[in-house]
Amino acid sequence: MVNMWRVGPSPSWPLVVVIIDEAHTYFRDHKGRRTKKLAALAAENARLVEDLVKKGRSVGIFSVLATQKATSDAIPTFIRDVCGAALSFAQRTTEASVAALGEDIRNWPDADPVGLQGTEYVGVASMAIEGREGFTRVRTPWVDEMSVARVAGITRHLTEDPAQLLAELIGPSLHKVPDIADDETGEA
Repeated sequence: MVNMWRVGPSPSWPLVVVIIDEAHTYFRDHKGRRTKKLAALAAENARLVEDLVKKGRSVGIFSVLATQKATSDAIPTFIRDVCGAALSFAQRTTEASVAALGEDIRNWPDADPVGLQGTEYVGVASMAIEGREGFTRVRTPWVDEMSVARVAGITRHLTEDPAQLLAELIGPSLHKVPDIADDETGEA
């Protein structure tokens, strides 16, 4: 199989960025008889996201799992451990830093996100990159809404709807799956 990163993205083989915000909500462990369907759905979500993270990179699918707390009960370790990059903004404890960045952060105390407290560190994060030793500090600058809208407008021609691209290749086979709600409470 050809690795997309060797040939680069193109209109027929684009880079796809999948952002799963509040990712912990899709893997939450549901217990009890009334939540059997939800537990099965969470297990299936975890299996699919693990496959996406593991197999997607080489074909140009970059997955971002965003959560407030990257502990093993929020993001299963079998998913977290195969992510190619990990990033953490300020943390209150080294244990939270370890949950987000891995055990190796203990060997790099100067990069521990615990040290990113205060207004001078707004937008600063520590990042672990697969294949690189240590951690890198990155800063994400604040950008006003008008500038974001202007850049989005200028670059919108560079985006495509992945479902539309798939439909062009294989036909319209994607469909929406209704929310699975708990039968007795009506809650998702």
